[in-house]
Amino acid sequence: SEWTGVPLAAVLHAAGLDDKSLYVRAIGNDEGVPATAAEGTKPFYYDKGLPMQKALHPDTILAYAQNGTLLEHLHGAPVRLLVPGWSGNWSVKWITDLEIMDHMPECWYHYEFYYYGNSVDDPNKELITTLGVKSIVTQPNDDVENMTKGVHMIRGYAWSGAGAISEVDVSTDGGETWHSAHIEAPRHDQFMWVRWSYQWNADKAGKYTIMSRATDDVGRVQSREPRYNNMRKNFSAIVGYPVTVK
Repeated sequence: SEWTGVPLAAVLHAAGLDDKSLYVRAIGNDEGVPATAAEGTKPFYYDKGLPMQKALHPDTILAYAQNGTLLEHLHGAPVRLLVPGWSGNWSVKWITDLEIMDHMPECWYHYEFYYYGNSVDDPNKELITTLGVKSIVTQPNDDVENMTKGVHMIRGYAWSGAGAISEVDVSTDGGETWHSAHIEAPRHDQFMWVRWSYQWNADKAGKYTIMSRATDDVGRVQSREPRYNNMRKNFSAIVGYPVTVK
């Protein structure tokens, strides 16, 4: 999507910042009680506490239009926060209030839902922020189990929250060997996905496992193992797609 809006930094500077301005609490007009909340929890509004450094990033905006038209209600109208590169839960919809704070606000979704950690009580749990480097295979799709011998195009998408995609590799043997894929034009900036393709000569019958692995231009490589989090959020690990060539 193409987003139109006002830099959040401009609004914050107009409101006034000082050395104690460390976080921005964004509150959306989205009230309720999450299904995983403790019994007896009263309804509350969705909110997030954005670190000031990210809030002042020039690409962090208060968006009011999408693809050339004013936002629809479903997408956060009349105005929503948009935090490129970070997981979508930071892009608060239906903004009603922005509060400049000298400490991280105690937002329920920070450490009760969107976090890395083994449990709610894990003392080492961390906020989910920057999206991982990620690629997926879309051709053949995951409904395909059998393929004929011959030349096949393997295709997919790749993206990253920290840098532009610089390389995509493909494996057909479950990660034992890797081969460079072609990243198709246009090659976008760090916040955009790219298409990639690889020509596979499947000249021998047998069982294969197709995988893709992306690398971004800040050196992050897509991992074989997912980073565990209790709510199974922000999955970015490599996935294998088994096929049989006949």
